[in-house]
Amino acid sequence: MAGVRYFGVALDYSPSSKYALKWAIDNIFRADDVVILLFVNTESVDGDQSALWGEEGSPLVPFEGLSDPNLQRHYQLKPDEEITRYAEEASTVKKVKVMAKFYWGDPKDKLVKAVVETPLDALVMGSRGYGTFARTLLGSVSNYVVNSVPCPVTVVKLPPSSYEAEL
Repeated sequence: MAGVRYFGVALDYSPSSKYALKWAIDNIFRADDVVILLFVNTESVDGDQSALWGEEGSPLVPFEGLSDPNLQRHYQLKPDEEITRYAEEASTVKKVKVMAKFYWGDPKDKLVKAVVETPLDALVMGSRGYGTFARTLLGSVSNYVVNSVPCPVTVVKLPPSSYEAEL
């Protein structure tokens, strides 16, 4: 049996990122893996945690603490039952160690920073499924990350029936 593997899962509360987490639970994670849920908040308020943790992001937060309302407010975490349910499934059913890390700023830069600093064995992230035109105008976080990190990246697309709901 191989040693402990470290995975990151990029989450932005979108259906595609939640689907990527569920997909990773069903297809990649195994007992004793360490999974770090990487949240990047693009909004910051003066005097909040973004000022305190700035460039480095938050300390690693154990899964057990993610449901604490005080901690959620502290890190500007949006309560999300689906993400919590998936994280609990990963922890209890798959027997992986789930933690979270919070960043503030540009998702492209912060996800690359997270992968390099942790370091991760692999990263899983969702794809919004934008067409060529929208991707040209908006840029692609997944494309940037895939081409900028030193580990494998799995970009998970929503099933075709879900694209309309995402767009």
